[in-house]
Amino acid sequence: MNETSGSAPLMADPQPSRTFAEASPVVAGYFTVSFVFGLMAVNAGLPLWLPVAMCLFVYAGASQFAALALISSGASLTTIVLTTFLINARHMLMSVYMAKALRALGLSRMERWCYAGGLTDESFAFHSVKLGNGAPVNVRYLIGFNLFCHTSWVLGGLLGALCAQYAAHLIKYQLDYALTAMMLYVLVSLCNTRKKLIAALAAVLCMGALSLVGTSPFNVFIATFVGCGVGVCLTRRS
Repeated sequence: MNETSGSAPLMADPQPSRTFAEASPVVAGYFTVSFVFGLMAVNAGLPLWLPVAMCLFVYAGASQFAALALISSGASLTTIVLTTFLINARHMLMSVYMAKALRALGLSRMERWCYAGGLTDESFAFHSVKLGNGAPVNVRYLIGFNLFCHTSWVLGGLLGALCAQYAAHLIKYQLDYALTAMMLYVLVSLCNTRKKLIAALAAVLCMGALSLVGTSPFNVFIATFVGCGVGVCLTRRS
């Protein structure tokens, strides 16, 4: 048994197989979505290495697909950068929360950078719930979870790009449902209490109503704040 610094609970270093098992739903979803991205990028005329590089360094599904659409339409670099910033601005909120939640683990600066580089919507959802429930975690589990997810994202993009380049005639499947299916799985798996279910439904209903009014990157922010507000109110009332 190893004891982490601060007030973190005791925990034996998790086996990679256990970490992978917990990450496997996200890994499967990421691989499928990035595979589609690799296919679309090469089919749009981009060189094979570019979607792989984007999966490695950008690592943001919605931003990558948005950037691909903007690149294909000949948009300026400024437009692409600003669009990516707006789509990913929510990560600032997630990072602030996780920085406070992980403080008890006593992560070094390098470990914090490594974790931040792999933080996504899905890893945030899994890890914030674990920490909120007081489940014992350590830095090896957190970074290992993120590493498995990021590796599957890069490999999916690479395989998709290769298939589009050399085996396009063999690809006949419609895989654009993968991102939605993965997000639904994560949402359902986390709604294990009545309060969480009500908060999630509030966010979903708000997002649906905003989508009927118009499409905007800020819809996600507004729906998230509504869901969080409902969750906070329910927690205080109890």
